[in-house]
Amino acid sequence: MGRLWAAQPRWRADPVLAGLIVLILGAMVGAWPGLVPAGVQVTVFWLLFLVIHSSFVRSSWRIARLAGPAPGAGRPEAARARAAQTMWRLFAAAGVVLLGGTLIQLVTVIPDPLAPVSAAGTGAQVGSIALAMVLIVIGMLRHPLGVMSTAERFRLRVDVATVMAAAMTFGLWLAELPPGARDALWVLRASMALLVQPGLFLVVIFAVIKITLGGQSPFIRAAGLLAGLATTLQAVLQAVPFSMYVQPPTMSWLLAANVLASGLVAIGVRLQERRVRSAVPIAAREARRPYSLLPYGAIAAVWALSVVVLALHGLGGRTWIVATGAMVTTTLVVGRQVAAFRHIAELLRERDELAAQLTELAFYDGLTRLANRGLFMRRLHDALAAGPATVFLVDLDDFKPVNDAYGHAAGDRLLIEVGRRLRACVRDGDTVARLGGDEFAVLVEGPSIDRRGELADLLARALSGELQIGKAVVPLRASIGMATGRHGVHDPDSLLHEADMAMYAAKDRRRALLDSDRA
Repeated sequence: MGRLWAAQPRWRADPVLAGLIVLILGAMVGAWPGLVPAGVQVTVFWLLFLVIHSSFVRSSWRIARLAGPAPGAGRPEAARARAAQTMWRLFAAAGVVLLGGTLIQLVTVIPDPLAPVSAAGTGAQVGSIALAMVLIVIGMLRHPLGVMSTAERFRLRVDVATVMAAAMTFGLWLAELPPGARDALWVLRASMALLVQPGLFLVVIFAVIKITLGGQSPFIRAAGLLAGLATTLQAVLQAVPFSMYVQPPTMSWLLAANVLASGLVAIGVRLQERRVRSAVPIAAREARRPYSLLPYGAIAAVWALSVVVLALHGLGGRTWIVATGAMVTTTLVVGRQVAAFRHIAELLRERDELAAQLTELAFYDGLTRLANRGLFMRRLHDALAAGPATVFLVDLDDFKPVNDAYGHAAGDRLLIEVGRRLRACVRDGDTVARLGGDEFAVLVEGPSIDRRGELADLLARALSGELQIGKAVVPLRASIGMATGRHGVHDPDSLLHEADMAMYAAKDRRRALLDSDRA
């Protein structure tokens, strides 16, 4: 638990927190049967509710005043801040409603603390709880979730549905149907009992889970944890039969549990107030873990309940309710996992495509789609390690005048055509590369003497003559140098240097031949 309070320095020095903890502990001690008269217990418990609700209202209103957008905040940040401010205002309003219901309840309790409605709550008090829950739900549901992908929204919905199905299973298992004949009036009474009591708190659980799993929670971790725990406890308490609230052995413990639930909420809100007042930003949940264990905990709890119910009661009506809940939660979790597997497969496909694109960018020339110098030198190194290898180095003659006379677009088309012709001359397994500018290379592994001569002639014929580029006809000539190397005698650089020297020798012979022709 130490980490839970790590962001709240010197929390024990806070008199409000200390007072709330003392009140909760006092309620737990005072609930012991026979320690305090029942009438005094009921009255004191409702007075404790008054103090706790007052603390909740005070902290919520202070947070609402401090939660507005900061000066200079961007539109998304300002929108989230205003949503949080509205939410806390609604929380404060809900606390005021609870205060009013508690005051009305005290008017009934003080004259006759042992009356059934004194412990279980009058209609006005139950109505105030319903109205307060509506205000709280509206505030939480209005809070934005932030930018989410389609897959993230689907996972969020399935996770929320899983936890809600588990909570509903527990609520229906604990709920007590009203007595009487099973007629239309009984159905109406049973529906109202389920909707107004556990059903309403299930909606609150839904709102809490939606914010908790959404990744853009306006709560600090401690406040969110305490609120979720208190809401779950309160949902269970609302499902407890009315008869247990009026029986002395269980009445005091149920009232103390209600004080505990309300106190946990008040403590969480107080911790939230301290964080807001300290101006420390609330960290995003995504940075910690991109998934939640809550749905898996929910399904484990439902299956554990199934085992207990089967062991104690066999295949009764409530057992089928729990079994149905187990099947529903299991189906949802399995569906989420299938969707996750599909998403993972899609991510792997995108990764492979991205890796292919990166390989293309790293090892291939963007214009001609030939291997670049880096890939050529790697393959040359591997070829020399395996056996003899021959390199043909090709340099276009008079390429610059083509660029100057017809533009760089014409020069690019010439380079593309040269690359196409070189590929047409080689066999599978040979490597054609553009080393840079107008310089190309061909790598042949283990060629025979006849194969080397045949390929040299084929390259010379392919790179001679004229080429039609648009409306222009440009000359195509190239100087080709050849060098053959073996492992232990040559390395890639030295073999490429020999081919380079042979290419320049061929270029010089061509120039000498042209000069003699002109003479």
